[in-house]
Amino acid sequence: MNIKQKISISIFLIIFLLILASSSILNSRVFAQNIDSPPQTVPRTVLVELFIQEGCPRCPTAEFCLEDLAWGYGIKKVILVEEQLWGDGYDTAETNARYDWYVGINSNQKGTPDVFINGLSRRLQGLACDCAEGNYNCYKEAIDKELTQPPLVELSAVKTPHPNPLPQGEKEEEKVLNIIIEGTVKNISDSFLKDLAVCGIVSKEKDESGLYCYAQDILPFQDIPLLLPDDTFNFEFTSEILFEQKEEDKNKLHTIIFVQNLKNKEVLQAFYIEGD
Repeated sequence: MNIKQKISISIFLIIFLLILASSSILNSRVFAQNIDSPPQTVPRTVLVELFIQEGCPRCPTAEFCLEDLAWGYGIKKVILVEEQLWGDGYDTAETNARYDWYVGINSNQKGTPDVFINGLSRRLQGLACDCAEGNYNCYKEAIDKELTQPPLVELSAVKTPHPNPLPQGEKEEEKVLNIIIEGTVKNISDSFLKDLAVCGIVSKEKDESGLYCYAQDILPFQDIPLLLPDDTFNFEFTSEILFEQKEEDKNKLHTIIFVQNLKNKEVLQAFYIEGD
């Protein structure tokens, strides 16, 4: 083999190795980009619970601000439920029990308005100031902070009429609506999730402020076993609601499902069930 042939072979090997190296670098960059790409997540939906009482002088300001915010965000981002307390004519045993669960039965920290944003993730009792604008901004800041948190679970649910309806109400104009709520909780995080339960609230809509979406039925907690990443948990509830026998009243009932940590009482995710 002469010198020219050796040089040609050497040049060929150098070019071949350069092509191979550049290809490896390109592939490694593409692979790195795929790893660094953020995973697809479901949108976060924040549950806002406003505890109020008829005759509370400060409650109308909180109602006005939160109702306006809820309309602005929409039910895909923010779900507002107003829960009446202490024998005001719109309260229920369940709404009073839920408030006691949050703050303690014998707590001296009770009072309305009392706002819980994703459970005990954020509590805002009373008013931040006397003006509506200041309270609006305070609530909005707390909600926006919760919206930035990635959800750990994905919720889905549907509701259907019960196949064996209950007897109707005592009054001729009243009707008992009982529905079945079925759904799934999925762990979409990379961690084991424990101490969780799924719950639900059926609320009623009226035109008056403070009755924008007030709780009629709070469903009992269903404990969720330890959820591994990608694990799912199936649940089913039956709700019974008394309402006037008008189709428009039936359409004003709203069903919300949420997952809550039973120890720290934080709500991980909420879901509004569409449909009749």
